[in-house]
Amino acid sequence: MVKVVAGVAQYYYLSNHIGGASVNRSLVVLAFVSAVTACTVTVNTNDSPAGATEGSLMQADRDFAVATHSRGIEGWMSFYATDAIRIRYRGNMVKGAEEIRKFDLPGISDTTTILNWEPTDAHVFQGGDIGSTTGRYWIVNRTGPDPGKEGGRGRYVTMWRRDHDHWLVIMDTGYPDPAIAR
Repeated sequence: MVKVVAGVAQYYYLSNHIGGASVNRSLVVLAFVSAVTACTVTVNTNDSPAGATEGSLMQADRDFAVATHSRGIEGWMSFYATDAIRIRYRGNMVKGAEEIRKFDLPGISDTTTILNWEPTDAHVFQGGDIGSTTGRYWIVNRTGPDPGKEGGRGRYVTMWRRDHDHWLVIMDTGYPDPAIAR
């Protein structure tokens, strides 16, 4: 592009200083604008593939919650990579999709409570294949003496891997907020 711009500038200079005054300046300006427009390049400053944005990652986390609420354990597991890990609060890691399914089945299938969450932040790492979300979760009682009452809340961190055109969970962990002193 530098050569094109230099060539147009040189042509403009010569046409005005070496007897080429008959050259229409509008034509030169048009040629310059056309050259610059033709050489415009879109630069992806995140160095990530198309679709691998913080917005797409936040949406994937929200879709994860919707799938879990509508399809239970099947919706939950549809977002996990086969080699994922779950880091249990004050416990050992659970490795692999089948072990995660066994570990999470009782909690996700519990009809007396519902797990809700909302991402508050997302980051896509250089290259666009790995990202993370952080957010808040809260558990609400569905039945019992206090239906609709919040039964707990906390924060979570989820790591994601881009698989073709969608995000999969590769690591998930959460921890409860400290109890409020009364």
